[in-house]
Amino acid sequence: MTVSVSLICPVYKVAAYLPELMKSLLDGVNSEQVEVVFVDDCCPEQSILVCEQFLSEHAELIKFQYKIIKQSVNQGQAAARNVALAIAQGEYIGFIDSDDAISPYYWEALRPYALAAQYDIIEFTFEEFKETLPEVSKTDITELPSSNLNPFHYGFFVWTRLYKKSIVEELRFPEGVIFEDIFYNVHAFSEAKSTLRLSSCLVFYRKREGSTTSGRTSSYSNLLLNLVNSTNSTIECFQDKAEVVSQVVRYSFLVSLKGFTIKDRSDRRHFFKQCKKINLSFTPLLKQFNHSLMVKFKFKFSQFICSIGKFL
Repeated sequence: MTVSVSLICPVYKVAAYLPELMKSLLDGVNSEQVEVVFVDDCCPEQSILVCEQFLSEHAELIKFQYKIIKQSVNQGQAAARNVALAIAQGEYIGFIDSDDAISPYYWEALRPYALAAQYDIIEFTFEEFKETLPEVSKTDITELPSSNLNPFHYGFFVWTRLYKKSIVEELRFPEGVIFEDIFYNVHAFSEAKSTLRLSSCLVFYRKREGSTTSGRTSSYSNLLLNLVNSTNSTIECFQDKAEVVSQVVRYSFLVSLKGFTIKDRSDRRHFFKQCKKINLSFTPLLKQFNHSLMVKFKFKFSQFICSIGKFL
């Protein structure tokens, strides 16, 4: 049967959480029209064995197609996703993190839209949890206003979206940095001609200590780096260029302020130095596409924060 959705799931050091994910997949996407691609990122504690055991024990119940890719060395989440993207067969591409879970209504809610294949990107919502998965009840699906500016307003998570493969065929995640979802989303939405946002909560996001982005260090500047780099290379594809530039400046200001929460002084100084350099690379786009005095003031204030932050 033709695969409508390929769901990509990197696996690394999450053995304790995988049973909940696997059960949620069985409940939420148990269809021959769904493919799940697991990528074992050379995990030292062999998390992938939990997946393999679950798949074996529930073989008679499992209808979704699946593949397991095993990396020979650990390369990080971006590289793991990229390996899966190269072999994914679905008309739409989705993502799930291996310490999260999906709603039992995931495929039921998305199926009619995925089969119709009318939209380039289909969005939905999520709910955070720490230990116990939220209770779920089936609700009516409401179609909400949408545009290719949605990532700037609703977040850059790739696991709250399905992407039509035809618009992300050659798109890959930047490797060696964190916040790579930002880069992927800006590029994907720049190519999207039609987007849909649904009211349905279909993903449960686990808040936990020790995750890739939980600690605030100078690496937080990667958020701004990915945003600026992706915007610099896609700006011509957006119709409302002034608004895109305005949103980047807003993020620049917010990221700069959060730099003061970095505890280590030398690391904090490095963060502000990096952000100032990243902002300078964005200055030409600001001058070209946005002439708002407020936007310019916010950008200059962001640079001022970076300048004084280097000495605190």
